[in-house]
Amino acid sequence: MKRIPSLRFLLLGIFILTTSSLSAAGTYSEGWTVAKLVQFESRGVIFESYEGLLEVYTINDSEACDELKDECFVPAKQKIEFSVRPENADVVNFLSKSLNQEILVQYRVHRFEAIALSSDYEVIGAQLQERSLPKGLPDKIVSKSKSGGKRNFSVTGRILSLEYKGTMIGTWEGLYLDETRNKIHPFSITDEEIATFATNTIKFGLRYFLGVSVAYVKGMRNSYYDIYEINFKAPAGALEPVGNTQ
Repeated sequence: MKRIPSLRFLLLGIFILTTSSLSAAGTYSEGWTVAKLVQFESRGVIFESYEGLLEVYTINDSEACDELKDECFVPAKQKIEFSVRPENADVVNFLSKSLNQEILVQYRVHRFEAIALSSDYEVIGAQLQERSLPKGLPDKIVSKSKSGGKRNFSVTGRILSLEYKGTMIGTWEGLYLDETRNKIHPFSITDEEIATFATNTIKFGLRYFLGVSVAYVKGMRNSYYDIYEINFKAPAGALEPVGNTQ
C-alpha cells in the first residue's frame, strides 16, 4: 500500500512551487542608471507613497547611421515614472534634496506592479557619482576572451546604464557614452567579472576607456557589442610587452 504524503510535505511542496513562481514572475530586470531627477513627491492620505519622474539616456534605434564609423547613436532622453517604498527612508530623503540634479539610481523593474507601488519601476537606491577613485581599486579589468571577432576597438567615455535582464536566461545590457564623438551605443556583457567591475565603475562619474568587441552573432543577448575591458589609465586593447629573444 502506498503511503499518503503527510500534510507537512504537501504544504512544503506548495510553498516551494509558489515561491519559485513568484520569483520567476516578479522581477523583470534590475540595475543602475545615470538620471536627472525631474519630479518627486508624496501622495496619499491614509497610505503614503512616494512617486517621481526620472529623465534617463536612451537612443533612437531606427536612426540611420553608420556603425562601422562609430556614428551611432545621437544621445536622446526619455522620462520614466518611478516609485519608492515609504520604508526606504534614506532614498526618500536623498531624492527630496536632489531635484533637478543628475544622480545615479539603483532600480528594479517588476513584471507586475507591486501593491505598495504606483509604477512597476521601483527606485531602491540613489547617490551622487563619485569624482575620484578609491585607493586599492584595480586600474583595469580584461576579459579572458573577446566574444566577437568582427571588430575590436577602444572608446573613451563612460557607462550610463547597466542592468541584468531576464529570469530564465539573464543577460547584462547597458548604454555607454562615446565622449569623443558624443554618441551613445547599447552594449552587452558576457563575462561575469566584467559585469561586476562595470557595476562598480558606473558609480564613478569619470572618463575611462572601454574595450568593445563586435560579434557576428549576438545570440541570447540584446546587442552585438560586448564590453571586454574597462581601463582607467590607458586605451583598451594594448598588448603586453614581450621580452627580447636572442
